[in-house]
Amino acid sequence: MPKKILINEDIKICVVFPNIFPIIGGLENLVYDFINSLSDKVQVQVVCTGIGDIYIPPKVKVYPILKQFRFKFPGSKYLCFLVNITFDWLYLYKFLREHKPEIVHTFPAFPGCIISLPAKLLDIPIVGTSMGADIQINQEVGYGIRRNKIVSKLVKMTLKYLSIHTVTSNDMIREAIDAGSDRSKIRVIYNGINIDKIRSGGGSDILQKNNISKDNFVILYLSRLHPKKCPQDLLKAFPMVANKVPNAKLIFAGDGEELPILKKMVSEFNLEDKVVFTGFVSGDKKSDLLNRCDIFVLPSLVEGHPVATIEAMAYGKPVIATNLGPFPEIIKDGVTGVLVPPHSPDDLSNAIIELAINDKKRKEMGEKARRDVETRFDINKVSNDYLNIYKELIE
Repeated sequence: MPKKILINEDIKICVVFPNIFPIIGGLENLVYDFINSLSDKVQVQVVCTGIGDIYIPPKVKVYPILKQFRFKFPGSKYLCFLVNITFDWLYLYKFLREHKPEIVHTFPAFPGCIISLPAKLLDIPIVGTSMGADIQINQEVGYGIRRNKIVSKLVKMTLKYLSIHTVTSNDMIREAIDAGSDRSKIRVIYNGINIDKIRSGGGSDILQKNNISKDNFVILYLSRLHPKKCPQDLLKAFPMVANKVPNAKLIFAGDGEELPILKKMVSEFNLEDKVVFTGFVSGDKKSDLLNRCDIFVLPSLVEGHPVATIEAMAYGKPVIATNLGPFPEIIKDGVTGVLVPPHSPDDLSNAIIELAINDKKRKEMGEKARRDVETRFDINKVSNDYLNIYKELIE
């Protein structure tokens, strides 16, 4: 007879996270908040490569048993993979036999689905969550691990071992199928944030350091400076905005390979006094920027379900983004934000200017965005959705 689980506290979930836990970062913050929320409902064990220096929730048990051997001689990449995965299988098999979780949940689905194969030997269901790069692919901007043919075949072979494959938007379903996932096993669960962590601001000096005054109209881009996110399109749109909105200031908060190109463009456009580069931000600095900005812009070509977008909405800010990928699912066009065509600086500048000159419309959008996040993207709702999947598999 199948095992009967009567109360949530009986359920043990082993989260396989092939990284240090906990650690600051986009995906890492999401996983941390999810695990924290989940630990209020079930027993959570985190298997990872090492323990970070961030506060660990008291109900979460962390086991840094995954290996990260690195060899530096030529052609050692594949040898590193084979050595690491062999040790990971041995240690994880031993761990699962000893701790006996009901479910193994991997973030992200790949390479987690490879690491978690010992669970199949022990008849433990595996849930894998794809956040983007493990299954998405975009040749134009050089994005996605499946651009490598060997890796693509490995992804296709191993995704079939998942009991349930969750993706973070309906748009990702076709990409999951193309990557090798079984349509009958795919579920859509949006990303979420811990709304209780939304802060009132004022904890850092980032605004003063960058000469951001109360009179500025602040446009915020807060994400990695990667070609897939098209920060150049935003910068190309900004001269028209600066002409129509003289007090406008554009903030790029993040690091990445686009930074040197963007700085060169700023110099060419003579916008040094209107464009700010803060580098990577977190904690109070991130909170202060989200509190202070008037609108949030992310003109990406490809995304899974960008957490920064729903964070901005949670701070009551309207979002301008492209009308593709997950954005039409996240943003209600004309209600909580504005959707524009990709690679269209003119449309982008027009959308920014319209919100800049219409205070009432901008504030109403921000208020509706905040309410929408509370309804659809609260991390507690996300953890409950996963809990339902766990129970489905157990029963």
